[in-house]
Amino acid sequence: MEPTCTLCVIDDVRSVVEGITKHIPWASHQIDICGTALDGDEGIYLIRTMKPDIVLTDIRMPNMDGIEMLTLLREEAFQGKVIFFSGYNDFEYVQQALRLGAFDYITKPHSVQTIVDVVLKAKKAVEEERLAERKAEEIRLKLRMSLPILRQEFFHLLLHHPASEDHIRRRWEFLQVELSPVDLAVMVIEIDHFAESSRSLSIEEAELVRFTMHNIVEETMAQYTAGYIFRDSSSRFIAIYNTVDSLEPSAIAEMCRENIAAFTKLTVSIGLGRKAKDAIHLREAYREAIFALSYQFYAGGNVVLLYDDVANSDAGLPSYSRDKEQDLAMCLLSGNALKSCSVLESIFAELSAGPKLPEPMLLVSVYYELASVIVRILLEKVPYQEIEPIERKFRDRGWISSVPLAHLQQALLDLCKEGCKSIEGRQHSETERRIEEAIRYIRSNLHADLSIGDCAKHVHVSANYFVHLFKKVTGRTFVQYLTQERIEKAKTMLAAGHQVQDIAVAVGYEDRRYFSEVFKKSVGMTPSEYKEHNL
Repeated sequence: MEPTCTLCVIDDVRSVVEGITKHIPWASHQIDICGTALDGDEGIYLIRTMKPDIVLTDIRMPNMDGIEMLTLLREEAFQGKVIFFSGYNDFEYVQQALRLGAFDYITKPHSVQTIVDVVLKAKKAVEEERLAERKAEEIRLKLRMSLPILRQEFFHLLLHHPASEDHIRRRWEFLQVELSPVDLAVMVIEIDHFAESSRSLSIEEAELVRFTMHNIVEETMAQYTAGYIFRDSSSRFIAIYNTVDSLEPSAIAEMCRENIAAFTKLTVSIGLGRKAKDAIHLREAYREAIFALSYQFYAGGNVVLLYDDVANSDAGLPSYSRDKEQDLAMCLLSGNALKSCSVLESIFAELSAGPKLPEPMLLVSVYYELASVIVRILLEKVPYQEIEPIERKFRDRGWISSVPLAHLQQALLDLCKEGCKSIEGRQHSETERRIEEAIRYIRSNLHADLSIGDCAKHVHVSANYFVHLFKKVTGRTFVQYLTQERIEKAKTMLAAGHQVQDIAVAVGYEDRRYFSEVFKKSVGMTPSEYKEHNL
């Protein structure tokens, strides 16, 4: 077996040294004799040279005794186990040696087994220390490997929770943060419309996009200052870096935005807070960056937004005229998409009117309520299933709070258009149903003196509306259609051999002569001629 420990023997009696080194089978105990010495001077040189794990030495020796030798070794941070041979009269020496850190001692005269037992005990202690050191090194290695994650967690907590200056300093040092804890900037970087654009990507492709974004920002910052970037969500990153006198923080943010637009197919929006004078103020700078980023709602994307530019832009709670809401309801219920969208766009304009832009989340809330109003109106005429695909977006508060204003407005316009389309389709179906019923009524009463009022009353609409609907569906006026139906029935009866007088009465003409005039005008021959021609 390979030796696991080394042992050196020091004694001014050569026979003792040879007896210990040659007559004990150290190899079987996985111990290797790495050297011997006959006095203290030789012994200290041997130990310094070979650095044995275990030293077996006499406590009394010429030139340098064991106590002096151990004192020097401890000053030099020697970690080996030192075992002393001592006589019965050396008790004070032994006590001093133990105080200096000697591992153990063996009194003379000593047996071979006693030496072996004490050395094996020292060997076990060496192996246990090595094992503990290996475990400690593994922990240190894992810690070094985990530092990026631990730093990210530290910064995340620092951005969201208050912390004392002392706590920040200690963690900053422990995590080996390579930033100065003063003059810091916080960027919040959002991949524009990533939720939509990533739907067609595999997990690997989406991760590649995020890695590319991370890498571009990291390399851009590294050209000018020290900084860290870490992921905050699936589409958002946070960058913390030291400001530099020669360059505004916004200039670094602009370079990050430009490089991402130049080297990828996507764009980002960046919110930047005011400079944090120290690490304690990072939380405030982060909140400012988030607030600034929220104004991408108006910009749509690919923009750097500074807190100073939007901090005083709040115009209060946005609102619109309730009269316009009533107008919108009337247009929707009539199925008029063009007018509905026109009223809706006038509401959009009113909500964004004024010298200052409303805070985005306030405007989002109003748009959410407006969507609820539109849905409630549409449900009076349209089954929910027909508008659900568009309405579903507005139930997703994550979507409604992340899309830009233009997307939100378009979704509302689409909701109106789809709802009006369904209403118009239902109105068209209802119109056709009414006219089909009117036609059945006409065909069943061709013998009667039918009027527009009779038919309109039968299908429960006004006479004027009936005239409009009838022409729209059939392409003919009521009189034209009624006359044509009567002539067609007359032709059928003539072909069957009925008398002209009877036919005239059956199709609503009491005057035979007038019937013949109408028939000839329509068919091109008199009823009698038509009858002869078809018999």
